Amino acid sequence: MIITVTLNAAIDKTLVCHGLTLGAITRADQALAVAGGKGVNVARSIHRLKGEVIATGFAGGDTGRIIQKLLAAEGIQHRFTEIAANSRVCLALVDEERQIVTEVYEPSPVVEKEEWESFRKCLGDLAPQASFITFNGSLPRGLEPSAYYELMLWCRKNNPECKMVLDTSGAALRAGIKARPYMVKPNKYEIEELFGCCLDRDEDYAEVVRKLLAEGIQLVLISLGSAGLIFGYQGSVFKVEPVNVENVKSTVGCGDAMVGGVVRQLAAGADVMTAVKYGVAAATSNLTTKSPGCIDAEQVEGLYPTVRVQPLR
Repeated sequence: MIITVTLNAAIDKTLVCHGLTLGAITRADQALAVAGGKGVNVARSIHRLKGEVIATGFAGGDTGRIIQKLLAAEGIQHRFTEIAANSRVCLALVDEERQIVTEVYEPSPVVEKEEWESFRKCLGDLAPQASFITFNGSLPRGLEPSAYYELMLWCRKNNPECKMVLDTSGAALRAGIKARPYMVKPNKYEIEELFGCCLDRDEDYAEVVRKLLAEGIQLVLISLGSAGLIFGYQGSVFKVEPVNVENVKSTVGCGDAMVGGVVRQLAAGADVMTAVKYGVAAATSNLTTKSPGCIDAEQVEGLYPTVRVQPLR
């Protein structure tokens, strides 16, 4: 069983336009809405890849109830802790003419102390049946930057064999890596912020990957968008070139699909190299969808053999 944690869940709404002009009326050609937040996208990817997953986190107010209904409609198991404040709506404006995406996020809800304690209990009850738990995305207001750090230690106490995965940014990432999760997946901007420097060359990324491995993190993935992926494990660092696909529709959620693909394979007993290549295939499939995590399992299987990995010195 895989558990995903989304403390800042949302409704992800996508408006697809043919040309978008600021300061003017734009009529969308298509409107889509799914339950969202990074961990929810991970859960959706795992579910579409036939993995067993439970999505957890906070679901607030009327928006939170819609999030849970949308997950139920997709057949995704979930155990959300309800809170009083409304969860967010996140808007993605896809301009197909210029092939760019603009994202606008509502402010996050405020989580009260008793709501936090209720979620801790829920997650503690679920942890013993999990082989992997992923902690994804930003923290809602009301929580300290140490929230993921505390949750990872709490889950480890309830299930010492469970492997933790962290995909967040800023202060939450800095605090979270101190818990030594099994895997982290920052992107270019998140890793540069973490180390306080600009990274340009493959050798620069390899150096920071090795630093994180030396701190006890076993698998480090740095997603670089159209520049591919650099990852490290067991002291070695590798680069994966991007896989080209036609008819790219949106880049939103590609990192989440990657996490879902990697964890799905690791939970099934695959070796790390196989799992990472599978994750890249899942992220590539996500490029061809308009809603995050709505990947196609058959397409992922077809893309997997095309993924190429080379070692970095």
